[in-house]
This record gives sequence, structure tokens and C-alpha cells, in this order.
Amino acid sequence: MKDKVFIFTECLTFTGLGHLGRCTALAEIVQEAGRDAEIVLHTDGTGLGGQISVPIRALDWKNLKMLSDFLNQENPQIVFVDSYLADVQVYETIHKKARKLICIDDTNRILYPEKSIILNPGLGGTYLDYDKEQNQIFTGIEYVLLKKPFRESFEVPKIREKVQSVLITLGGGDDQRGFVPKILELLAHEYPEWKKEIVIGPALRNIEEIKTKVDQNTNLHSSLSARDMRDLMLSVDLAITAGGQTTYELGRLGTPMILIKTVDNQLGNLNGLRNKNIINNYLDSQEDGFEDKLRKEILSLTSFQLRQKMSQVLLLNFVAQSNQVFNIILS
Repeated sequence: MKDKVFIFTECLTFTGLGHLGRCTALAEIVQEAGRDAEIVLHTDGTGLGGQISVPIRALDWKNLKMLSDFLNQENPQIVFVDSYLADVQVYETIHKKARKLICIDDTNRILYPEKSIILNPGLGGTYLDYDKEQNQIFTGIEYVLLKKPFRESFEVPKIREKVQSVLITLGGGDDQRGFVPKILELLAHEYPEWKKEIVIGPALRNIEEIKTKVDQNTNLHSSLSARDMRDLMLSVDLAITAGGQTTYELGRLGTPMILIKTVDNQLGNLNGLRNKNIINNYLDSQEDGFEDKLRKEILSLTSFQLRQKMSQVLLLNFVAQSNQVFNIILS
């Protein structure tokens, strides 16, 4: 086994599960390339109850004393960092110690250390003004980080003529604005016959409110494995999703979807999907008239032809990924 690869990330109540999800996928890809991998996780307990296939070490690695002690003990060679929160000093500290630092980034958030690698795992990086003289940049749909069940072969069901089921998955955050109960109430009122599959994230604080909006055709899901999540996504006719990592999972499956921007760091991803004509549009949860716009989008995608076309476009763009694209990063 070659040198262990360390992946630093966070999973907190207010950050959701996106980072941990894609870092788990990254760790699986690293393992499949013949290397040992470990996730170093800054967490308040969020995300630790699920089914995760790679070793995790809980550590407040943004604390410079704890970080330095860790680096001196482990002497890491290759380090990935995926963070919304870490400051430049944290990255510089790791960069001085590791042979190779790969900064996973969505928004060109900070000035990363010179000669470090920037990995923007999706479409958003194409539209960001990275300094290609200071950093080597890897971005594009071929670098999307998907967990193993989404990279395996699977059978994509045919699109049904009529919508019978819908998935709501708005990420692992706390849903402070109460989007899940609002969407569920809309669906229960206007499409009571549809099966409504609701994914409940570990940080969700309004579960009791959600339960007041359910009808007899509503199912609540929590702590799903990646395979169970994939199979649930394959089973539905339509998904309503936040604009982050889940869009790539649904895209790989060809599941027709309505995308909602719930936080600003999803903009690059959403605009990338739209600019490549993979989606026609997305909704902004903070815009006036959001619920009316959502109502219209749902009605639009009751069309068999539109769902069939969207599924075909998704499957054409989100082809099976080769792990070879990561070899140059790991070399």
C-alpha cells in the first residue's frame, strides 16, 4: 500500500452533508487506486450516524495547535482539503508539511497556497477566474466525486408516462427557512395521489413540522446508505433537489429534477449545468414568488415528453466515470 492519503473536511449542523459525501466518494476512489485513505473530520456530531465506508478521525483540524500536532505525528505526503471555513493559515500550515496539497473548491473562495492544486469537482470551475500560473487547476464534469454505487453499472428504468412518485432532497442542513414542509404541503395539496419520498438530513431541526404536513402517501427516509439512496432515486419519476452534490448523483441516474438554489455556493454548479444546456433553469429559494414558480415547474415536468428528454440529456452528459482521471492528481 502506498502512502496514506488524508482528506480534511467538515460536517457541521450549518454546513450540511455535501462535503462529507463527496469526500467519502473521493476516499473510495483513492482506495480503488490502491492507496489507503482516511477522512479527518471537523464535526459537531453531524454526519457520524450514517453508513460510511471509509475510516474517519474526528479532529478540530482548524485549530492550529491540533493541526500541527497531527501533521508532526502523521507526516502526510498527499492531503486534500475540502472546506467552506478554513482560513489561509490552515492551508499554508498543511502545505509546508505535505508533499502535495489539493484544495477542493467551489467558488474560488480564498487565495490558496502557491503551487498547490485546486480541484473543482464539477461544472462550476469552468466559469471561475482561477490563477492558472499560481495553481494547477482540475475541473469539469469528469472530476465529479460520486460514491461507488453511482459509479457502478445499474439499470435505468424507463420513464413512466404519468408521474407516480417524487423525491424531495434538500441536503443535510438544518432547513432553517422551512422549505421541506412548504414543498411537502404543496405536493400533498395538489398531488395527493403521488408517493412522496422525503430524505431527512441528520441536522434537520423541523422534523416535527414536517410530520404535520405528511399524508398517507408520504414516506420519510433517514440514514440511508449510498446504495439505498441510489435505489430510491432510481425508483421515483421526479426529484426536487438543492443545487449541490445531489444534482450530480441524480444526473448520473437520469432522474428528471427540479433544482433549487438554497445557498450561494451552489451558483457555479447550477450555472454550469444551465450553460451546458443540461438544465433549462433553476429556482432561487430567496426570490419573491418562489412557491408559485415551483408550482409551475412541477406542473411542467408532469409532461412525459419533457421528463423523457431531460432524462436523455442527463444520461448523455453524466457518463460512467473512469477513475483514471485522478491518477495524475495522486501521482
